[in-house]
Amino acid sequence: MGELVRRTADGDEVLATWSRDDAASVAEAESLYRDLIGQDFRAVRSDGTFFAPVEGDVFPVDAAQVVLSTGMGGG
Repeated sequence: MGELVRRTADGDEVLATWSRDDAASVAEAESLYRDLIGQDFRAVRSDGTFFAPVEGDVFPVDAAQVVLSTGMGGG
């Protein structure tokens, strides 16, 4: 089961979950992913320990978690 998460200054928000064998859940998560990538969010994929950048708009359906974020300023 994968999670699509939006990182905010207030914490992480789970936007969608998917299972690779459930086409409808994958389509929903992929649609949200592409929408946010189109709004200048950046994505990283995680296996629970390591994070790696996601390039382009291809949804990484095999990731355990996809975290989307945008510049939050500060510091």
